[in-house]
Amino acid sequence: PSSRQIWVTEKVLLHSLIPPKLVDQMAKTFLASNGDIKSVLITMVNAPEFWSKEALREKTKSPFELAISAVRSLDANVNQPYQLFTWINKMGQKIYYYQAPTGFPDRGQYWINTGSLLNRMNFGLALASKKIPGITFDLAALNDNHEPESAEAALMVYSKLFMPGRALDQTVNRLKPMLNAPDLEANVAKAAERNTANKQSMTMTNEDTTVTDVTQKKQTQAKVIANNKQQKNGTSNMLAQVVGVIIGSPEYQRK
Repeated sequence: PSSRQIWVTEKVLLHSLIPPKLVDQMAKTFLASNGDIKSVLITMVNAPEFWSKEALREKTKSPFELAISAVRSLDANVNQPYQLFTWINKMGQKIYYYQAPTGFPDRGQYWINTGSLLNRMNFGLALASKKIPGITFDLAALNDNHEPESAEAALMVYSKLFMPGRALDQTVNRLKPMLNAPDLEANVAKAAERNTANKQSMTMTNEDTTVTDVTQKKQTQAKVIANNKQQKNGTSNMLAQVVGVIIGSPEYQRK
């Protein structure tokens, strides 16, 4: 009898704290339908709890989900997927390293802390400024090659493109102070590096160290290439910083 409740609480698409009433309803459907998943999901989406404000955007993207959603938002071409794999590891999700057979927890508390937010912002800024090798995109093309009049205008335009259907006024107001912050990308990268070094210095393997060193060298080379091509690709520093801030923002971390 408990297996159906375990399945419901593990696989539900609602939110982390599932109302016991809904768990019971879905478990009963699971039993009555001889384990028919479609019937269980229909019970879930017909429940008022599924559409409640508390359930909206309650779940947090894992590092893997963040990386994939960012690439999709940018309509990017990925020619070197290992670069994304390295960043996913850096943001705290070492693929196939989780010891329990259940896999990584699907709970925001597991992924979000001060250090992880720094790493996510670092990823967003590095990705948007084309400093991750093997990933190409055109920021201007996402907006039909219309250049926003200002950083503030770009923030609103690209926030709507990346997070459609959301109320973004509060998010935009919170992000505005970061738009023209001098050396934002460098400062975030340094802070994230310090945090990662403190957290992982005792657990990082020689293989991880080698991969990191190689990746950093490639990123340095890519930085020079990207800077030379930046004007040609129609991607300004301002627009890259705006998009990077959006990808690293708390609102974008929500599913």
